[in-house]
Amino acid sequence: MAAVALVVGVASAALLLGASGSSAKSCSSYPTPGSLAPAGAKVPAGLAARYSVFSAPQRAVDRLSPARVSALRASGLIMSETRFLGSAAFGGRIYLVPAEHLLAFRMAPPRCLSASQRLIEEEVKPLLQRQYRQAALCFEVLYGSADTIGIQGCAPATGTADAMLSTKGTPGFGLVPNGVSAVTVTYQTAPPRTVAVRHNGYVILAPSETAPPCGVQWLDPTGNVKKIAVGCSYLTVERHELSEYRAYVARKLSTLKTQVAAMDAAIRSGDLANAQSTWLTAHRTWLEIGEDDGAYGAFGALGGKIDGLAAGHRLGTSDPGFTGFHRVEFDLWTKHDLQAAATDAAILQHLLTTLMKTPLSTYLPGTPTGIGNWLLRPHEALEDALRDSLSADDDYGSGTDLASITADVAAVRTLLSELEPVLTPVAPHLLSNVRTQLESLIGAIDKGRQLGSATSINDLPTRQRQEIDADVGAALETLAPLPDLLTSTGSNSPAD
Repeated sequence: MAAVALVVGVASAALLLGASGSSAKSCSSYPTPGSLAPAGAKVPAGLAARYSVFSAPQRAVDRLSPARVSALRASGLIMSETRFLGSAAFGGRIYLVPAEHLLAFRMAPPRCLSASQRLIEEEVKPLLQRQYRQAALCFEVLYGSADTIGIQGCAPATGTADAMLSTKGTPGFGLVPNGVSAVTVTYQTAPPRTVAVRHNGYVILAPSETAPPCGVQWLDPTGNVKKIAVGCSYLTVERHELSEYRAYVARKLSTLKTQVAAMDAAIRSGDLANAQSTWLTAHRTWLEIGEDDGAYGAFGALGGKIDGLAAGHRLGTSDPGFTGFHRVEFDLWTKHDLQAAATDAAILQHLLTTLMKTPLSTYLPGTPTGIGNWLLRPHEALEDALRDSLSADDDYGSGTDLASITADVAAVRTLLSELEPVLTPVAPHLLSNVRTQLESLIGAIDKGRQLGSATSINDLPTRQRQEIDADVGAALETLAPLPDLLTSTGSNSPAD
């Protein structure tokens, strides 16, 4: 199990499921994250035996109000067993909160959910059910007199997933079992630090230190090493970069909504040329998010409906399940059927509205798995261009694949800019190399565009096609190590 799993978040797909269209009573038997355990509930005996911090009576400093823990992704929070573990930098206070169930998000029967919520639940319900069967340990860091939440997160109460956590100015804290009297935390770009364990917890205070922990040794009272976890925990810093990407995606979706409405208006006015032009503008905006052709399920089944291909549908382009941008493209360029395009544009608008009703944290969760998937995105956006655009498999008549690849490159550049603060210290030359390669790729694309604004990939001269292929391949090779350099769930993840 990755030792960093407790860092702010849970290793699950994010989901926001609320009751709708049904009375609260009919859904009340289903667990709700942030809910409290019955009065008098205690931690499981095995957990109490492993961590003696639960043996001592709860002190005044240990207590938390229910309002302070309501956002934790666990249910059955045992408030009589919360414990203060120590002080973080900048006035922070670190708390341990046990829970009866690790459950990231509420489960509910279909009658209690909207259509989009049901679609999401179908994808993650097995995971939520597995979580519910596990007890949880949660960490929460509070700041100031108003108890502002700094970080919080939950993970299974088994194993050694609590080895390495960090927050601003506190580059290492965590929970260790009985028998560990000190820990030594190592860093990739800073000297190691050894601190004593108190009440099963340890805290390293270093306000000027920004390096994430890359290893921890558990030491017994004689100084012998009992256990070692290695691997760099980047989740704390990566989570900030992910939030920046979410903000970028939100802005793009807002722009996209306006552009698709303009496309719909052009279609309904009967202006085919304007309809085609506005389609291209909107499609490029979608691609600049980094989700070409519903890439790799980042938006789940909904992403596939918005920008999926006809491949895999039994009736191909005639299949009702083939929807979204490419269906409208087929209507406008291949069929020249504005009436069909109007119908399909309305479906596309509905799909986008459904997507925008769901918080982006649902699809881009700040969990170890979610961040690991996100760190694949720069490589995957270009890989999609190689697989579908450079093969013209996603061309349904518009001949705009060169523009699509340009938009994919824009998405990659945005992602790399957001990752630069955490990537440069571990791979100083990677960004400059891949940026040079992307510049070369755009130059090769521009040469192809000189043949016409809508030149199909298949119509390019062989030499120009080869240049584009080579530049995409070179950039993909440079980007390939990125997930393992940064992700806490890849080969660089903390492990025993």
